[in-house]
Amino acid sequence: MAALTIHDICCSYNGKPVLDGLSLNVERNEIMCLLGASGCGKTTLLKAVAGLLPVTQGEITINDQQVNGGGQATVPEQRNIGMIFQDYALFPHLDVAQNVAFGLQSKESNKALIQRRVKEVLALVNLAGLGDRYPHQLSGGQQQRVAIARALICQPQLMLLDEPFSNIDTQVRMRLIGEIRTLLKEQGISAIFVTHSKEEAFAFSDKLALFREGQIEQVGRPQTLYQHPQTPFVADFLGQSNYVPATVHNRHTLVTPIGPIESQVELDAEPGSEGRLLLRPRQIQLTEHEQGNGRVLEQQFLGAHTRCLVECHGLTLEVSINEPLPAVSRVQVSVTPHALTFFSEQAQRRQAVA
Repeated sequence: MAALTIHDICCSYNGKPVLDGLSLNVERNEIMCLLGASGCGKTTLLKAVAGLLPVTQGEITINDQQVNGGGQATVPEQRNIGMIFQDYALFPHLDVAQNVAFGLQSKESNKALIQRRVKEVLALVNLAGLGDRYPHQLSGGQQQRVAIARALICQPQLMLLDEPFSNIDTQVRMRLIGEIRTLLKEQGISAIFVTHSKEEAFAFSDKLALFREGQIEQVGRPQTLYQHPQTPFVADFLGQSNYVPATVHNRHTLVTPIGPIESQVELDAEPGSEGRLLLRPRQIQLTEHEQGNGRVLEQQFLGAHTRCLVECHGLTLEVSINEPLPAVSRVQVSVTPHALTFFSEQAQRRQAVA
């Protein structure tokens, strides 16, 4: 049974469609990331799941309970969901323990039970002993942990996170992402996570749904979308893309200006098809060679790697290498063996028409 099923839903703002016939499934104990540019519809979908925005068409089912569609719309407080926001939304006049207990107090009158649950969830988010502090006495990362504890205390079946890491500095952010991911997995809680940062999406999610103008362009494991994008839009959104003109020679070979390139899997295109080969910066190899087919144009040392621009047979390629090369050196450009991603012109025309 899926934790969340969204089928053919439509939502509008002021009469303007934002989501039009969108469907998506989230499995039990799965973290699904909604990734996309501002205004593409990802937060709209989150609000529709939470019951904060009306759905004009379609059905939403949470853990086998239909909450939208068929003339019904379950109110947010009866959907058994937790929400974590970008701005934490903590009450400044309440201490940490009171903030965390706030949601449970409307459902539970046993004060001893509430206190025990507050203590338990504060320990879960590594805030044990800080219950008597006020929000302004905490760091940004600690404030976000309070927001997480408040969402966990009612034991939700589904967690909704709306850009919860955007106000936290980079080093703390990646550590917090790891902590929250582990916590959700250990508690068996499914989650939908909204962000416009591909780095956050890669680090946090089990599956990734990339949005484009109210539609899902592609959904799957983050590694799959990065390594095997179905469209150039997906490829370009998720990372630096090099495109090399190519013609299919046979089901495993492309002919390119760099030379023939072999694919480790069968190409989904007929021999003779023309199009573009996608190469990520790490999929290109450079070897110093006086008679090489490439010339180094520019280099930038970025710490973990060096960004290198290379001219090769009229193409300018961005390559990621470990160590800088001698300036203006000749290199031999080759492609690391992998399953090639080829966008045929014919397929792209069909998608444009559709």
